[in-house]
Amino acid sequence: MKVLQITTHFNIGGISNYILTLSGAMKKKGVDCLVVSGGGNLEGELKKAGVGHITLDINTKSELSPKVFRAIIPLCKIVKREKVDIIHAHSRVSQVAAFFTSLITGVPYVTTCHGFFRKRLRKIFDTWGRKVVAISDAVSEHLKKDLGVSADRIELIYSGVDADKFSRKLSPEEMGVIKRSLGLKNGPLIGAVGRLSPVKGQEFLIMAMPSVIKKFPDAQCIIVGDGNDKAHLKNLALTLKLNGSVLFIPSEPDMAKFLSIIDVFVFPSVKEGLGIALLEALAAGKACVASRIGGIENIVKNRYNGILVDVGDVISIGEAIMEFLGDAELKREMGERGRELVKEKFSLDAMSEKMIELYGKVESGASK
Repeated sequence: MKVLQITTHFNIGGISNYILTLSGAMKKKGVDCLVVSGGGNLEGELKKAGVGHITLDINTKSELSPKVFRAIIPLCKIVKREKVDIIHAHSRVSQVAAFFTSLITGVPYVTTCHGFFRKRLRKIFDTWGRKVVAISDAVSEHLKKDLGVSADRIELIYSGVDADKFSRKLSPEEMGVIKRSLGLKNGPLIGAVGRLSPVKGQEFLIMAMPSVIKKFPDAQCIIVGDGNDKAHLKNLALTLKLNGSVLFIPSEPDMAKFLSIIDVFVFPSVKEGLGIALLEALAAGKACVASRIGGIENIVKNRYNGILVDVGDVISIGEAIMEFLGDAELKREMGERGRELVKEKFSLDAMSEKMIELYGKVESGASK
């Protein structure tokens, strides 16, 4: 079986990581994947995983952009030349491109819904494909209630992560080397990983840091990621006189390095379909503070494997961080439970097996 994965770009981020890990895992199970995107800084990781990539200029946020319609004929040629069996689209724009490519070539397509969206162009025509994958229970309900997708078209397949990649524990000496390379002190370290966007809620973590530093003067915070909100977040940290206590670090493929050195991971999203970065932090055995919203509640059970707080509750975020920093045993216990949850419920192996089964159902249905 050969699967064509389509997305608008392949920069570091949730969708690109999802495609990368899924394609690599399926390749080991005999399913060949080819990725088409507008390109990006994560392309090299595809090559390491033995997954092919073709660059096509479809990096746009508009479903009606000329780029989408110019991509259709090249996509049809790729599908025929590469003998593609299934097309899998991962964004609003790529869904539209997949719709027309499937219509012309007769090759069936599926989609993954990675979060929460408005209907937009879907009011005019349906671009969800033969099946749509929901990455969490909350996203599944959103598809049914808000977007009008029938239950029989939805497949609930939790996003999975490679737990082994994040489970290695570093020695204090190794952590010291990494911290020094980033200009960090040896005190407690709080971390957040994700696109710098208002929807990710990093400003709430920054606003919580003064109270944390008041109790733990050596505490620092790293915010790892890139995005349009970076200037606002930096200015907020400056206004709160957090110079040197909050550091902004650009994204890079090796997120395991950053997770290995933090003590408490904070995921303060305003909206979230599931949260790959949160799963990776749990896989790394980190104590996690996260918003009580969307698919996050499929992952974190309050005060069992993490602490949930209301969206934007700066005081509760600070209190949860301080509770973890002040109780090493609580931090360890919740971290261990988080790691076990990822292995049991959100493994990459389980995700890839279910996805291959879905492809098989769609392919056999198309041949009837």
